[in-house]
Amino acid sequence: MRWKIFLLVFLLALLAGLLYFIPFKLPTFPSITGLFSRILTSQKPVYFQLFLDAIRTEQSFQLLNATFSINGTCITPITIGKVSIQTTSLPCKIEMYSPNGIIKINRKNVFVEATSPLLRINGIDYVTSDKISFQLNVNLLTASVFAQNLNFNNFKGKFEKLSDGSVSTTINFPPCEGIELLDFSGILIVGEQIVLLGNARVSYWCENVKNKV
Repeated sequence: MRWKIFLLVFLLALLAGLLYFIPFKLPTFPSITGLFSRILTSQKPVYFQLFLDAIRTEQSFQLLNATFSINGTCITPITIGKVSIQTTSLPCKIEMYSPNGIIKINRKNVFVEATSPLLRINGIDYVTSDKISFQLNVNLLTASVFAQNLNFNNFKGKFEKLSDGSVSTTINFPPCEGIELLDFSGILIVGEQIVLLGNARVSYWCENVKNKV
């Protein structure tokens, strides 16, 4: 019986010696923190201005709580709730204050569906909580907007990354073919030229190669 105790003590001592003299290393795995850091860095928003000759496929924007102004020729009546204002084929200047809603743009065709506590149509004010909708062939549009995903392809223009009030990067279209803006927030101007000024995560394509700004 005693020899079993001595054997147990000897084995424990031998095991302790092996643990002491042989270094023990945990298996290594890729750093999760480092992985997420690279992902977030590659999708960092940048401040920019984008110039386009036209919006060739329909793009949707959410109106932000700021002044909205548009003028052009009304394609449909202006609807305020159940009231219809007949302005079809007439020049229209429409302003909305603190608007909430969407605008859809396809070339010069603009569709608006929103609410606004104060609406001004050709200089006449309307105070309303009803939904406002109209369609217009635009001459000039200025709006503060947000868009989750914008894609522009086969256009003429340029992208300029802005840093400290100056242009740090310029990308021309062509030769590049397309650009994607994720979570864009800023100013949209539609006139002779389309301008987007604000922040977004930006990717662009040159010769079918995707790049990030």
